[in-house]
Amino acid sequence: MTLKKWFLLATMAFALAACGDDSSTGAKPSSGDNPDNPGSSGSQDPNNPSSSDIEWILPNDPSKLWTGEGTEASPYELKNEEDILTLANEVNNQAVNFNGVVFKLTADVSLSKKWTPIGCVKGQSNRTFGGTFDGADHTIKGLSIDDTASYAGLFGYVSGATIKNVKLDGVSIKAGSYVGMLFGKAENATIANVSVSGTLQGADFVGGLGGSISKGNVETAAVSGTVSGTGTVSGVVATAITSTIKGANNGAAVTGKTTVAGIVATLSMKSSVELCVNKGNIAGTQDVAGVVAKASETTVKQSGNEGAVTGEDNNMSSVGGVVAVGSNSAVLEQVYNVGAVTAKTVLGVGGIAGKFVTGASMKNAFNQGVITAENTTNVGGLIGKSEDCSVTGAYNAGVVPAIANAGSVVGAHLSSSVMTSVYYDAATKVAPTEAGEASEAMKSAEFLAALNAVENVWAMDGGKYAGFPYFTWMN
Repeated sequence: MTLKKWFLLATMAFALAACGDDSSTGAKPSSGDNPDNPGSSGSQDPNNPSSSDIEWILPNDPSKLWTGEGTEASPYELKNEEDILTLANEVNNQAVNFNGVVFKLTADVSLSKKWTPIGCVKGQSNRTFGGTFDGADHTIKGLSIDDTASYAGLFGYVSGATIKNVKLDGVSIKAGSYVGMLFGKAENATIANVSVSGTLQGADFVGGLGGSISKGNVETAAVSGTVSGTGTVSGVVATAITSTIKGANNGAAVTGKTTVAGIVATLSMKSSVELCVNKGNIAGTQDVAGVVAKASETTVKQSGNEGAVTGEDNNMSSVGGVVAVGSNSAVLEQVYNVGAVTAKTVLGVGGIAGKFVTGASMKNAFNQGVITAENTTNVGGLIGKSEDCSVTGAYNAGVVPAIANAGSVVGAHLSSSVMTSVYYDAATKVAPTEAGEASEAMKSAEFLAALNAVENVWAMDGGKYAGFPYFTWMN
């Protein structure tokens, strides 16, 4: 008869200690963390059975921890603070990923204790949450973290997870890197129908919703409050790699130093931002934008900025109403800015893009935001500095300062840049040699038809956007 032994690990105390931070985020759990690989000696001694003789189970029987069965039809129910603390304990201290397991919040919850995020890096082990967390539109209030550790939020580190229908209110977080109100770091995850509100402060990779997402999706999200950090700071997600951010809106005030934006600070490797609007005020020093600070090999579509964007005191910086730097075949489609754009001692500033280079393209765009620049070169109503890029179907109706290297459309128009069906309001012209269109002419049916001849995506309503054309998706 095959000998079988059941191993029940002692239940950890619910008073959770913060997970240890480790920069080796790619580290895999050691064999001691993985119950499928206990690392037995292989002896046939009944007192020292081989791995084939051992039947492993979860450290704690979930049916004794929560009501339900952990399925979509019968999820484990999280009824109160203690139930959520238990989930954090199982992930962080027992290394249970809960892949394929469903949890559902059944009531509003107020957190009375300082929070330890669900999922972390502990030693050389990534303790991640990989199940489904359904907030069922209930609200979690009072989430509080005051720590120097990284991977902070309601969830610290998730992999393969689905987090949906969650509302966070009254969040107060001060932490290290990879920080967000909802999650610190997410891999292969889906985040849907969520809203967060509160104050957030961190070092690098700080986002109102999340610090970092790779190979994942965010769909329908709202952020409000304040967000501050040092590098790679954003209202929604700090950095997105091979991911899609759709329908995410930011109303939080965002401040940082390098690479600061309203929606995503760095967008790369075929990622996309779609149907996202920033309404928060954004301020930083180097590479600051209303929507995406740095867009490389990515798409920003049907998105815009309505908040004030300010970039100061870095002569290598780019500042843009939508994108600070668009490069490496970045694509902008149906984007707009109506927020004020202010720059001081920077390299380039534009109503849409500060710097637009190396195969970047813009199709259908408009700026109505006033641009203010001091001690700054390369100032444009649409683009501050353009090189090896294309712009089709766009207009500027925002005032541009009459300073050196400034233009109603582009400040520095370098080689290989192509502009087609691009217009500007004569009232915004910088130099006497510029002509432009009369303001009333740009509010006419003829002008609308000219834009729609490029692509039929424009609309006009005398009561909206000062009577100038805007996009049909904005209805």
